[in-house]
Amino acid sequence: MVLSSDELIILEYLKSWKGSYVSLPEVCRSADGRQRFKETPNWANPFMSRLMEGKLVEGNDRGHFRYIEQETAAEPEVPAMAPQIDATIVGDDYFPAASSDNEEQRQWMAPHMAEIRKNAGKKPGGENA
Repeated sequence: MVLSSDELIILEYLKSWKGSYVSLPEVCRSADGRQRFKETPNWANPFMSRLMEGKLVEGNDRGHFRYIEQETAAEPEVPAMAPQIDATIVGDDYFPAASSDNEEQRQWMAPHMAEIRKNAGKKPGGENA
């Protein structure tokens, strides 16, 4: 189905409502701006029937419309640089330590703050001397 620019504007507006029904006057008023609504208050009426025939939009008994999500059989999109996590769960330990070495854990500190701590007789890592 080939869609006009007006139909695409209506579909994009209805998609923004994420499955909620929207009244036709609200679509006419907000989908393409208030200026168009002032010039032609019911500009979306002829397009809604065509969108309903194409099963892109559905309406309820009150005359409200919503976008029908199109189900596609495409594979889920995977980011090109997906992080490769090599994690193992051992027992109930779901959050293992970042490193198993006994390295001293140091916290970054601004150089001027490290100097102040050093002059006060404290270790730069945040622990007292």
